[in-house]
Amino acid sequence: MFVVMPAIDLLGGQVVRLTQGRYDAVTVYGSSPAEVARQFERDGATWIHVVDLDGAKLGEPKNLDALKAICSATKCSIQFGGGVRSLPVLERLFELGVKRVVLGTSAIQNPLLAYEAVKAFGQDKIAVAIDVKEGKVAVKGWTETKEISPAEIGKRLRDAGVRWFVYTDILRDGMLTSPNFEAIAQFAEAVRVTGDRGQGTGEVKVIASGGVTEIEHIRRLKAMETLGVVGCIVGRAIYEGKLSLKDALEAAR
Repeated sequence: MFVVMPAIDLLGGQVVRLTQGRYDAVTVYGSSPAEVARQFERDGATWIHVVDLDGAKLGEPKNLDALKAICSATKCSIQFGGGVRSLPVLERLFELGVKRVVLGTSAIQNPLLAYEAVKAFGQDKIAVAIDVKEGKVAVKGWTETKEISPAEIGKRLRDAGVRWFVYTDILRDGMLTSPNFEAIAQFAEAVRVTGDRGQGTGEVKVIASGGVTEIEHIRRLKAMETLGVVGCIVGRAIYEGKLSLKDALEAAR
């Protein structure tokens, strides 16, 4: 089933959005992450995507109090990322009530961590963020890029056992334009499992992020389900009233 995940990005305990991942282009949308989560649940969300922007930049989660409040305030499943770089931190996040953790820089620079995380917690508990800027994978809160293609790093991580990916086109993130449909499809096709490869079995699943602004975007992404695109993340479009979360969820169904 195709899932629409509204996003809560945390910076200094507040709900914000960055434009193209730039920390000098911040818009604050609220001071109560828990209340935002409750509203998403009232609108019908079953999953919420939470990002610790401070954590992504500094290398360890910094908004755990806000995350705990979100987990306590809603029955929605929480997908969380931002500065997660060790198994003890993963364990702490699951104890707080997080359903799936998204690894970023740590997994890209050290696929062994992704392998160990999948082995310790299970394939459905671990995702890896593939954040792409002009065809290159970005790390450290999107502040640096690596000379490696998204497809290549995706294949390495797939062979390490990763079965969930969050693919973000940075230049479209927060821009209210449209997703990079072609790049999403190419990545999903590149990492598809053929036969028994890597650690364990199971289909690779991709969640698309960046630029989702209107219902037609939801429908086009949903049409990629056969490639393994199983959901999308929506942020600024909801906060600024460009897209109704209720309508987006209905389109996904």
